[in-house]
Amino acid sequence: MKRIVLTGLVLGLILCGCGERSLGPSASPEPASEASPAVSAQPVSLPPEESSSPREPVEEDWRLMLVNPDHLLPDDFTVELAMTSYGYEVDARIVGPLNAMIEAAAADGVTLLPCYGYRTREQSAQLFEKQVSRQLAAGLSREAAVEEARKWVAPPGTSDHHTGLALDIVTPEHQVLNHAFAETPAARWMAGHSTEYGFVIRFPEDKQEITGITYEPWHLRYVGEEHARVMREQNLCLEEYWEQLYGEGEA
Repeated sequence: MKRIVLTGLVLGLILCGCGERSLGPSASPEPASEASPAVSAQPVSLPPEESSSPREPVEEDWRLMLVNPDHLLPDDFTVELAMTSYGYEVDARIVGPLNAMIEAAAADGVTLLPCYGYRTREQSAQLFEKQVSRQLAAGLSREAAVEEARKWVAPPGTSDHHTGLALDIVTPEHQVLNHAFAETPAARWMAGHSTEYGFVIRFPEDKQEITGITYEPWHLRYVGEEHARVMREQNLCLEEYWEQLYGEGEA
């Protein structure tokens, strides 16, 4: 009888010892994440240097290439271009979505007319100087004219058109690139449906302080359907969305 009791006590001690090791430091649970909820009811806290780590480099999606005064066009940038039926070149990969969008608009009784596509540095330089001259003619100093011109035309090396992913689109009834275009059926259709084909309004009216460019309801930029949908739902311009995905610093 004593042998049975002693055996029971030994087994009890062994079981208690295993229970303690299972909760020891070597087996402590990892901090909870959204994908893996914590098993233990006890909160787990780590020192700041252990609970956060530098953001891992993420390969940039070609559709989200950001070109602006803070992100200059790389010197070695190249793109395979394709000529559209409208006489303007774009990145060959977006011809399909562009045609699909134009056809969908036509089915709704709206005519979309591309009037600019890919632009070289030289072409941007010419357009920028033309805008500067216009501001000089209005009486501004050279410095003020250049500053004002930047709001309307991107200087060479900073233009969204360099990517081949941007287009200026008007309509036969209104072929002037001005804010009055926003009131046309074409502009309203693009604002409501372009994201369905992977395009967004590149320079929205409520994001002018972020983009540095005056509202351009005619300027569409291809980013892909999934990105366009998120940008629309969260009301983000490309600068904001790019920063979310690829911005420097810690996650």
